[in-house]
Amino acid sequence: MRFFRSVGEIFGYSPFKPLVEHAILCGRAVGLLQKQFEAYKRSDFPAVEKLRDEIDELESEADKIKGEIRTKVSRSLMLPVDRHDLLEFLKVQDEIINNCEHVGHMLTFRKVKIKESLFAEFEVLLSKIMECANEYEGMIAHVQKLIETSFDKREVEKVIEHVEEVERLEHVCDMIQIGLHTTLFNSEDLHPLDVHIMEAWVVHLGYIANAIARAADRFRLMLQSR
Repeated sequence: MRFFRSVGEIFGYSPFKPLVEHAILCGRAVGLLQKQFEAYKRSDFPAVEKLRDEIDELESEADKIKGEIRTKVSRSLMLPVDRHDLLEFLKVQDEIINNCEHVGHMLTFRKVKIKESLFAEFEVLLSKIMECANEYEGMIAHVQKLIETSFDKREVEKVIEHVEEVERLEHVCDMIQIGLHTTLFNSEDLHPLDVHIMEAWVVHLGYIANAIARAADRFRLMLQSR
């Protein structure tokens, strides 16, 4: 806490602590989404709806943080990074939790009977997205050290290593998605409406991974544009 107060004293308001809090909420939402799919697999639909509501609550908290940052990061505020870059980074990071919310609601639209082998592919994708989110949180954890060291080159390089790993994991997610698309479009024993809704799951799960990678890239750009 002392670190963030000292930054606030110097620059008037520090958006970095709420940015980290916002990122943590995004990671928690990915974790809840993974649990929601587990509940769906068990056909525990009351739990699916409860987890949807919990994701909604996290998204609402994230919106409040986003609103606070946007309101307080004025043009006159002194910041160690470019104001536009910071707000653009926040916008992309917010897409992570927004897409979690979208998928969370999609899981309550229709009760689909899914074969074990097909669900296993979804579980692999979700596991890799969670891995991507964890790597992203590792990147965000460097915020405090970056400011303490005035964006020391070695600290920036550590962040870039995280970004590169996030991008690698996002590419793995893309490959898993391609496999799921192929499986779904060649599953003749599935109801066409079930195929349609599961395709929507795949696409929007991909949006989550993409948003994580894009936010990581925006974070890197924000640092390199100083």
